[in-house]
Amino acid sequence: MKLLSRQLLIIALLLTVATPAVAQQSASTGFYKDLFMSGGVNLSSRKTLPAAESLELSYEYYAGKDVALQNRLMAGNDQDTNGVLLYPDGAPRFRMLYVNGGSATLHGKSLDLPGRQILRQFYRAGGSYCGSCAGSFLSGRNVDARDDRRLGYLHIFPYNTLNTGLKKERLGHVIPDNSPLLTYRTFGGDGYVADIYHNNGNWLSLKEGPHLEDTEVLATYDSPGKKPHAGAAIWAYKIKPDEGRIVNIGSHPEGISEGERLELTEACFLYALDGVGQPAIKGTLLDGEAWVMDKSTADKDPAHTRIGDRQYHHFRLEVPAGGCRVTLSLAGEQGIDYSLYLSQTGSAFAAEAEFGDNSAGHRKTLVRRLAAGSWYVSVECRSTVEAAQHPDESHYVYSGDTRVLNGVRYQLRMDQKLRRSRRDDSGASAQQ
Repeated sequence: MKLLSRQLLIIALLLTVATPAVAQQSASTGFYKDLFMSGGVNLSSRKTLPAAESLELSYEYYAGKDVALQNRLMAGNDQDTNGVLLYPDGAPRFRMLYVNGGSATLHGKSLDLPGRQILRQFYRAGGSYCGSCAGSFLSGRNVDARDDRRLGYLHIFPYNTLNTGLKKERLGHVIPDNSPLLTYRTFGGDGYVADIYHNNGNWLSLKEGPHLEDTEVLATYDSPGKKPHAGAAIWAYKIKPDEGRIVNIGSHPEGISEGERLELTEACFLYALDGVGQPAIKGTLLDGEAWVMDKSTADKDPAHTRIGDRQYHHFRLEVPAGGCRVTLSLAGEQGIDYSLYLSQTGSAFAAEAEFGDNSAGHRKTLVRRLAAGSWYVSVECRSTVEAAQHPDESHYVYSGDTRVLNGVRYQLRMDQKLRRSRRDDSGASAQQ
């Protein structure tokens, strides 16, 4: 009866929510690509990621041991001053960062403080984070009962995790009936994934600890007689809508290219990707005034910083009672393709916008009579770079119109024309 109940629950979940999740898996709108994989100094230098391939996610990676190169990619260089992970205004350029196994502390220290700050900014600005083993440790505060914040860790998961003390073992994973992972995959209908490689990974107690209040348990260990048995093997953390979602995996299912272990990694990725933060509103457009976006990363003025490749910038405008005709005018840099969208229902992404112009070119004008209330405007930079693997296959190099890496300028102006009033025969004012 218990197995039947679990199967019925899984079927119900699939009927209600699985279809939207699948439809969203390649929806990188507003980002350069879906995923960046970190396999740098003191990490496994993986160059392929089976779950990203099977989900058809767009991704890039760094897989090498060159500290200087790693830090130029992450913390910035002459071609890309804000680094590969961030847009010029500090928003995440990829939907998710995935961090491989290895040595969390040594890798974190190799990034130096600027690199670690970039990773923290990526998460706090809305990018999701997923890590396996060392990648899971890296997101945390420290390990076991240590009171200090460990140097080299990111502290974005604000709690300590626990060492399992288990080396080179194969562990089963139990998917609880209420796990969000069941939204995406069925795991054979029994909520169990067997034979997952584990090597010095981490876990969380489900009996005590400050993390219990706001951490989601996605899977538990099946390791009878061993310390982490029935403790959290995979968990998630997200408490602010504008931040990303953290999904930590204590073991190593990520290298498997088929079966339930692949499904487990896919489900973890999909849950992380569905947890990206809500986009920030740059500000409210005012009648007759131009909003100029010409600042650089160094200016630390994200409300007026240039736009990056495939990025959206979001604005708000208010239409007074009675409605009015609104003219939106965008002027950008020559040779760059911009799009302009308008919506009353929320952030004006192309698919949800009521009005828009996504034709080629750097000038756009929208003229519409709008109802009273709040409206949302977005500017999209459709131009992007060409990415190719470096000859040594350790990372990607960019060519083409690389000015988009440091952002391209534009200005956005909003003009309102109220309906003219006239006097009726009684002397009262009427609207035309």
